Amino acid sequence: MGTFLKIVGIIALVFGIIIIVFTLFGMSRFLSFLTASNLPNESSTMMPGTSWKIAENIHGAIGGLVIIIGGVALYCLGAIYNNVMDMKTRS
Repeated sequence: MGTFLKIVGIIALVFGIIIIVFTLFGMSRFLSFLTASNLPNESSTMMPGTSWKIAENIHGAIGGLVIIIGGVALYCLGAIYNNVMDMKTRS
């Protein structure tokens, strides 16, 4: 059971890292679009609803962090479970 929890924790950790990396790549592409210089006679290229896209990217990064924390917690629970079972068999 402990080994299973450790494996699931590692999978969740990797999945959370992947989510954060993809979110940051998407955010950097979007932020580079926002910082593009405009010609003096040109209107702003800001599309309606762009603030929602920034909020979605931030929520994606926070969700990735939550998944990473959950993966670390599962890994620690698996390690604790294995240690407790080892201590029970020794005594």
